[in-house]
Amino acid sequence: MQVMFVDDESRVLSGIERAIMMHDADWESRFATSGPEALAMLEETPADVVVSDMRMPFMDGAELLAQVRDRWPGTIRIILSGYSEPDATRRMLDVAHRFVAKPCDSAALFTMIGSALALRDMFKDPAVLGIIGRINQLPASPKVFTEVCQLIARPDSDTRQIAERLASDPALSAKIMQLANSAWFSRGGKIHDIGSAITHLGLEQVKLLVLASQFFADAKADPYVEQLQHRALLASKLAERIAGHQGLEPTAALLANIALLIPEMREDGGESPLARDNIPLRSAVGAYLLALWGLPMDIVEIVAGHAQPSRSTNGVFDALGIVHVAVALANHTLPDRDYLEQTGMLNQLPLWQQMLATLQDTPHD
Repeated sequence: MQVMFVDDESRVLSGIERAIMMHDADWESRFATSGPEALAMLEETPADVVVSDMRMPFMDGAELLAQVRDRWPGTIRIILSGYSEPDATRRMLDVAHRFVAKPCDSAALFTMIGSALALRDMFKDPAVLGIIGRINQLPASPKVFTEVCQLIARPDSDTRQIAERLASDPALSAKIMQLANSAWFSRGGKIHDIGSAITHLGLEQVKLLVLASQFFADAKADPYVEQLQHRALLASKLAERIAGHQGLEPTAALLANIALLIPEMREDGGESPLARDNIPLRSAVGAYLLALWGLPMDIVEIVAGHAQPSRSTNGVFDALGIVHVAVALANHTLPDRDYLEQTGMLNQLPLWQQMLATLQDTPHD
């Protein structure tokens, strides 16, 4: 595996090189002191991961990673930054998969690189890597985006209202959670729901991020996106009812079909093609995208496996089963009856269908 580090300060690169030698990493490392030098080296040998400083002369980290994205889309892109102006935040969100605050602990950085390489090894399927490589933004519902902007522009903004609107849209939720779960803002454990993400980031940071950025502002009305947003919200609400709490299951249900926001992945009326290990391609693509963005791995694993719960070996109706049922019913399909029978939950299906009917009769917008 090839990892490239880019920083205009040679002493920083020397420190990383020394730390790598002590870490006994099992990847090959290369070092560049500028964006142009890094691009020239990548032309000779592409890298699996590029780690770049943000603030560099001539070509900063965001510009470098934008070129890496366009020319080597399968490369995982990590950015190091010591400042958080809104414009810089927007530009980093546009091009980077992961964010790390400077100065950073080398052990934490190497752990992130190791997990990124493991992730890449897990999703080796060229179809998955090719589809995801250039994706940093997904289309949000223009209606939801407008409502969020209106809410956060008000001086009396209510965090709960903002969280509810953000939590109704898969694209907006995933992006806010990407930032909240990044090492740039991390203060410990992983964030599993949008309300906790906003609390973690702080309302002012969310306001600056949304109002100062344009990564959703150019969204155009798209009936498909609106329909997907509606079904995802319905699945999330149903998962919350079944689970009896907020958090993991509602979030995973909201994001379960996030890959369908990518034009190449939209349903054509037939079955989703299979990726490696016979996982539906849209499930693999969605899981890989969320994992690249640093969302918790338990959410990633549910997104990857929710369409085929019987592949789970524990035989227990758990978070995966809840999301499977909620997503299936919200999309007007029947859950896997064999799986429900094996887990002793088939008799609950009429109750869940009634929950869905009640939710459909309750306005949420």
